[in-house]
Formats: sequence, C-alpha cells, structure tokens
Amino acid sequence: MLGPFSCLAVGIALILVLVLFLRLHAFLALIAAAIAVAVLSEQIPLDTSLELVATEFGKMMGGLGILIAMAAIIGKCLMDSGAADRIVRGFTRVFGEGKENYSLLSAGFVLSIPVFFDTVFYLLAPLARAAYARTQRDYVLLITSVAAGGVAAHALVPPTPGPLLVAEQLGVSVGMAMLVGILVAIVPVVIGGVFYSRWINRRMPIRPGTLLGVSEEDLEITAAKPDDELPGLFISCVPFVLPIVLLAGASILKPLITNETLRAWIQVLGDKNLVFFLGAAVAIGLVIRQKKLGLQQSMKALEPAISSGAVIAFITCAGGAFGKVLASAGVGGAIKDASEDWGISLLVMAFLASALIRIAQGSTTVAMITTAGIVAPALAAVDLPYHPVYLVSAIGFGGVGFSWMNDSGFWIFSQLTGLSEIETLKTWSAVLTITSVTGFAWLLFLAKILPLV
Repeated sequence: MLGPFSCLAVGIALILVLVLFLRLHAFLALIAAAIAVAVLSEQIPLDTSLELVATEFGKMMGGLGILIAMAAIIGKCLMDSGAADRIVRGFTRVFGEGKENYSLLSAGFVLSIPVFFDTVFYLLAPLARAAYARTQRDYVLLITSVAAGGVAAHALVPPTPGPLLVAEQLGVSVGMAMLVGILVAIVPVVIGGVFYSRWINRRMPIRPGTLLGVSEEDLEITAAKPDDELPGLFISCVPFVLPIVLLAGASILKPLITNETLRAWIQVLGDKNLVFFLGAAVAIGLVIRQKKLGLQQSMKALEPAISSGAVIAFITCAGGAFGKVLASAGVGGAIKDASEDWGISLLVMAFLASALIRIAQGSTTVAMITTAGIVAPALAAVDLPYHPVYLVSAIGFGGVGFSWMNDSGFWIFSQLTGLSEIETLKTWSAVLTITSVTGFAWLLFLAKILPLV
C-alpha cells in the first residue's frame, strides 16, 4: 500500500502514459487513475475504494451535469441564432476592430467575479469562435485571452467563492479583498493574457474545426450577415447575462433577507441549474425566432450540442473524482505537513502551499480553502509587515498555478476549444502558470512598497 506522495506520483504517471502515449480517451484515463490511487492508497479502505470513485464521480455529475448540458445548449443557440456574433460586434465597436482579444479578456475578468470561471468559459468560448469566424485569424489569442481574464478574477476577486472564503478565514473585509484583488491582477493578466497569448498565437496557427455541432463554415456564413439580420444586442446577451444576474442577485440578497419563505424562493431562483435552464430557454427562443424553425426542428438541431455536452460532463466529472480520491489519499495533508517543516515566510508559504495543493488535486477553490486553513492559525502568532489581504492574494495566485489533467478546467478548455492535450498544455496550462508566477512576484513588490498598514 502506498503513502500520499507515492499515490500522487502513480496517478500523475498513469494519466500521462494513458493519455499522451497510449492515446486513451481522457474519461477512461482519469477513471483508471482514480481507481488505481483508491486501490493502492494506505488511507483508503480497500473494500470501499471502488465505491469511493463511483460516489465522487456521481457527486460531481450531480453538481455539474445539468449545468454543463444547459451551457452547451446556450452556446449552440448563441452561435446558430447569430447572437454570439452580434455580441462580438458590440465588443469590437467598444475596443475597435482587430482588438477582440481585449474585449474577451475584459469580459472574462468581469463575468468571473460573481460566477465560477468554468461557467463563464462555457459562455465565452462560443464568442471567441464567432470572433475568429469574422477575422479568420488569432484563434489561440482569443481563447487564451478569455482564460487569462477569467482565472485571475476567479482566484482573486470576491464574491467568487474561493477568495471570499479565504478573506473570511483570514479576517479581511470583502471590500479590501476586492480592491486589492483587482489591483494585483492587472500585471499578470497583461503578461499572460496579452504578451504570452500573442507569442504562443504566432506559433500555433490553429483552426477551431467543428465543436458542439457547429462548423467553422457555419460561423463564417453568420459572420457575413449584416447587423439587421442578427438579433439585437440586448436579447443576444440575455441567455448568459440572466443566469449571472440571478446567481449574483441571490448571493447578495440571501444574507439580507430574514423571512424564511422569501429566503427559500431566493434560493430557488438562484439555483445554478434553474438559472441556466432559463438561459437555455431564452436561447432556444432566439433560434426559433431567427431561423423561423418549429420547436421540433429546433430540438433536433440541439442534439449535437447535448451529445458534446455529455462528453464534456463525463470528462470533467472524472477529473473531479480523481482529485477527490487524491484528497482522500491524504495528499493535501502531506503537503501541509511538509510546508510547515520548511520554515519559510508566511507569504511565500501561502503561495507554495496553495500551488502544491492545486497541482495535487486540481481545484483552485479547494486549494485556496485548504491553504487558508493552514495560514489562518499562524496569523495570531506573526507580526506581519503588510496587510493580511496580501495573504489572500498570495493564496489566490498559488491556486491559479499549473493546471494539468486532474483539473476540470483543463478538460473544459480542451473540449470547448477543440485543442489537443498537448496544445492545451502549451496554451491553458502555460497561461495559468505565467499568471501565477508573475502575479506572485508583483504581489511581493506591492507588499514591500504599499504594505497598507
């Protein structure tokens, strides 16, 4: 039976061999790795090891399955109706022709503040494809711009759950965490989302192909249409703005309402599955109106999106199950103990611990919450020369860290952009790593010159 670090090594090696060398489907590779770790771990009872894998996969599917299917439908309908292209044209008018990457980067950052990044990427990936269809260039630049903006806000700016919970545990006000989170995000987002994205874009002339049942040729036909043949900008935004407004509104209102019945209704209206179902309903209505199709024809056209969404859901949830099995194998606790023995500064330890836990189990939010539990007890015994808000950001930058095949975001990016595993490592993983390292360096500099104490 193997200890935590041995289990981690086995899991990593098995996934790399199965996916990169044997070219096994990602779902099968992730499930195989989860089973191997569960069976070999000394901390997981052998008689419940396989049940653990199935249970964790089921929990992930219960939390994400409907959402992924609805988001896939929204994405397909946005493209089919021309709404995605209409939104991109609106962005282009704001930033100027040829600067769609800035529009997508900004949209990714702003939308990821109240909503999980995975959700935002489901919605913005079709817009990146629509922008590519109009320009026929810079596909990699467009998709990495969305990634750079979205992951930074996801890890640094409340009310996204990760930084919100970390700020609460470290005794930092939400307002301060938001302001400093935005401040420290600027430099790494520019370096990763602009400079590196442009550099890798020149070296990877990729075309998106057919995704969610929509081919590049379909998008080109839509891109050639005049504005008056496309939906209005407001209604085009409703399918993905409505879920965001309902989710954010529920999170803001629920703590302020004391009436239990009203709180219950707010919780129902803010349920992620319901709000995306409502967004999908609006999106389907857009297709029916623009294409002048019947309901039955529209449902037939959505079958490729639902099929693709199912594949994405299976891969995503398998990655999540693998991460949960690693956690049950004691990987997080082993990293915590090792970091405490290093005797390094609290700021550096916060970053390294979060980064190592992120690499080990895949989830940015889990890495941040776990690290906050490591750092919080030390705050009372340490006289910090800077405001503890910097610890919140250090944990966030560590949680952004290197993303590989145990991260659901890795597979979401790969599946929604059409990139191979190797291409995803060169784009998604590289952008996140650059954001993490440059962001922490920028944070150290700010803590020195602007301690806020």
